[in-house]
Amino acid sequence: MKAFKIVQWGQPGQYVDVPKPEPGPLDVLLRMKAAGLCRSDLDMVDSQPGSAPYANSIDAGYILGHENAGFVEEIGSAITDLRIGEAVVVHHMRHCGNCEYCTDGAEQHCEAFKRNAIAATRGCGIDGGLAEFLLVPLTEVISIGDEDPVLYAPLTDAAVTAYHAVQTALHRLRPGTSAALIGIGGLGTYGVQFVKLLSPARIFAVDNVRSRLRTAEEVGADEAVLFEGDGAAAAAQMLSLTNGRGVDVVVDFVGSADTLKLAAKVSRPRGRVVLVGLEGGTLEVGWGLLATGCEFATSLGSTRQDLREVCQLARSGKLRIDIQRFPFDEVQAAYDALRAGTLTGRAVIVFP
Repeated sequence: MKAFKIVQWGQPGQYVDVPKPEPGPLDVLLRMKAAGLCRSDLDMVDSQPGSAPYANSIDAGYILGHENAGFVEEIGSAITDLRIGEAVVVHHMRHCGNCEYCTDGAEQHCEAFKRNAIAATRGCGIDGGLAEFLLVPLTEVISIGDEDPVLYAPLTDAAVTAYHAVQTALHRLRPGTSAALIGIGGLGTYGVQFVKLLSPARIFAVDNVRSRLRTAEEVGADEAVLFEGDGAAAAAQMLSLTNGRGVDVVVDFVGSADTLKLAAKVSRPRGRVVLVGLEGGTLEVGWGLLATGCEFATSLGSTRQDLREVCQLARSGKLRIDIQRFPFDEVQAAYDALRAGTLTGRAVIVFP
């Protein structure tokens, strides 16, 4: 079968022919219908041998694509709860099901798949869905019934990662509180929607591109904050709009030094800063550098239950899902558009 693979670090991805996988007793073989593309794919493609966080942690030679949806093509002999032709999505975080984290409902931290600062996941160290067929364990599959896999593919990482990050701080968002979402790209747009759907908080959307801020307002942001320079003006604007109170929850989908500095500036005492973005920034903390009682956390991935809940929100029609479709033979063109910032919505590869 045809697949799009990172063959060697430091080289562009390329189409290759690989054997069609065969399911074991508890495996599901999917005929791929849609695979979403992600900025982290470009980070992997750009990785030089030995560089962090990817090339020093996982081996090249895997198929890209970690936002996957399709139709059940074959099922293992021990599976009784799926039917051939059923539409499903794939939770891309691999897990063993037996370690302390898996049994505690935090399978995205699974010890078996931990690789330095990242986890080996579907499409990141382990074969992903940019191929005609994808073999996955039954425990990674969630049925979406008769829903359109093309629309659901981006929910499996972009949406569900944002959902999990918001969930870690949702208990803080009561009436009269506020949340700032920094970086209104593929994840941040969903982040705004989840805060709007699940809380009464006032929402600040922060980005350095005005068109993204307009999108944020369309999906529920109360205030659009333009990030310019080192972010000092954005911080002053948010502090002014909260009458100096500061922001209760900040979710940083960028993770640069400047965005982390902004998060620290606007967080109120006993606030919470949640880091999602992988831009490699650092934040100096200590007395006088971070509001008293402020919590700082990094949010990794999601759980299968998170994905199930996100799919339910989509099924109820409560999520706006913006995508731009590309055929499977134009994967590189889709990545080029992603790199150039010319996409209108999330890039999704659509298979025949």
